[in-house]
Amino acid sequence: MTKMRRVGGVFAGLIMILFAGLTAYSAEHAYKLILLVLSYSLILRGVRLFVYYCSMARHMVGGRNVLYRSVILMDIGLFSLSITNIPLVFLVLYLAGMHGFAGIIDILRALESKREQAPSWKLNLSYGIVNTALACLCLVFLKQTEVAVMIYSAGLLYSGVGRIIQAFRKTAVVYIQ
Repeated sequence: MTKMRRVGGVFAGLIMILFAGLTAYSAEHAYKLILLVLSYSLILRGVRLFVYYCSMARHMVGGRNVLYRSVILMDIGLFSLSITNIPLVFLVLYLAGMHGFAGIIDILRALESKREQAPSWKLNLSYGIVNTALACLCLVFLKQTEVAVMIYSAGLLYSGVGRIIQAFRKTAVVYIQ
């Protein structure tokens, strides 16, 4: 990992921690802010993957998967941007579904990394467990949106700290002679 990527990881982690504090401070109005940030981040990620596909991935093996991911991420981002005026229960269900899906993917990725004897499988497993637990807690406190926002803020704080830890982690470099 380059120094600029490490600095970017620390910066992103600090922004996530700041956003977690902001949402926890104003929990009654934070659901729309959370939805807007989530929507725009998904749209930007999809656009970034689409640009990557147009510039390089279309010439690679499996490049169409990048195109499919970009279109799906942009669709999910636009969908989440369009549901800002529905009742809060559905928004909490949507956030819980996204956390649950991300948690299951992280757990499966960690189990695959463990099979391949990768050293970072424990961190991925902890991300997956925390995301799945957040989804379950959101479902338990479905009617209390302030509690769901606090749970989301705690998950965002955990992700920010995890991103900072990953930025300071030593990465293995493979040299081919």
